[in-house]
Amino acid sequence: MPFDIYLDEERVFIDHHEEHMFDLINEDDNYPQLNWIWEEFYNGPVIYPNIANDLVHELIALRQRVVQNKEYKYLTVPIDRIMPLLSKAYKSGQLLNCMSD
Repeated sequence: MPFDIYLDEERVFIDHHEEHMFDLINEDDNYPQLNWIWEEFYNGPVIYPNIANDLVHELIALRQRVVQNKEYKYLTVPIDRIMPLLSKAYKSGQLLNCMSD
């Protein structure tokens, strides 16, 4: 089961093989919210709108990093998949609920 992120009835996910993105940012001070998500990955965190906004900016920076490295280029897919929902949560002021196995 992937890591699911919900906004009302909308859902995006990070699949198991895509969790490698967290290895790239583990304990990197430039990605505090992504590290927080990884720490809370199996605890079903709630993402507040301001955190969702921070996550979008961290994912933009991470995306630029992975595009430059052929080995990790596949990680653009989950990044591109989850950013719009995070942005929508921020713009609408809504909470995101997360669930993982």
